[in-house]
Amino acid sequence: MGAFALGGALLAVAIALIMLTLARYGVIGKLTGFQWYVYATYIAGASAVIGLVGLLLAYILKSRGRRRSAGALVVGLAMVGIFYVMVLRPAQSAPFLHDVTTDIDDPPQFSAITLREDNLDQFEGSEEAWKSAHREGYPTLGPVIIDKLPELVIADARAIAEERGWDIVEFDPEAGRLEAVAYAGFIRFKDDVLVEATAIADGSTRVDMRSVSQVGGSDLGYNADRIRSFMAELQTAE
Repeated sequence: MGAFALGGALLAVAIALIMLTLARYGVIGKLTGFQWYVYATYIAGASAVIGLVGLLLAYILKSRGRRRSAGALVVGLAMVGIFYVMVLRPAQSAPFLHDVTTDIDDPPQFSAITLREDNLDQFEGSEEAWKSAHREGYPTLGPVIIDKLPELVIADARAIAEERGWDIVEFDPEAGRLEAVAYAGFIRFKDDVLVEATAIADGSTRVDMRSVSQVGGSDLGYNADRIRSFMAELQTAE
């Protein structure tokens, strides 16, 4: 039993590492790789349970195989714990959204990037339903004001985007627009990002952002976190 459990736990680790790596480099689809990671975690959890039973039986019957059972328990629990911290906990704490913006009343619109066709499918095609869920999920997410001209702000935005390894799709200083593709997680899920810099009468600039996952229904909070961190960095740019 110990050998079986340990073999299962190690197999789960191998499946997870191989499939996640293949997804990261585009050999298989991002969601396919993630789904295999979920399957591998189930295998790891089952192996941990079998390992625990094997460990208890080994102590009761005073038989061999304790180390293998203990190893299966440790490896299985470790993998389940990582999955909980990296996936389940963020999923529980973040709204079930993949399209996040600083202006829900008048969302910035992509021009160079084509918004995914199924963007509103989880809301049965209703933009108002998405807006309602967004307001409830991210009530404090909004634009920032920077005391610079729009062309300077958008230039700073491009520099930050390049530092983060984003792929620039469109950069228009005169229009105050930046569109790019960003990446999230080990798998490097692709997210479409739009930054808009709009002049204000007092000479400062209002900055809005929109970040949309290319696949999936939930982003585990990645898009909102990206917007917050990007805005904070943009505000302190020299």
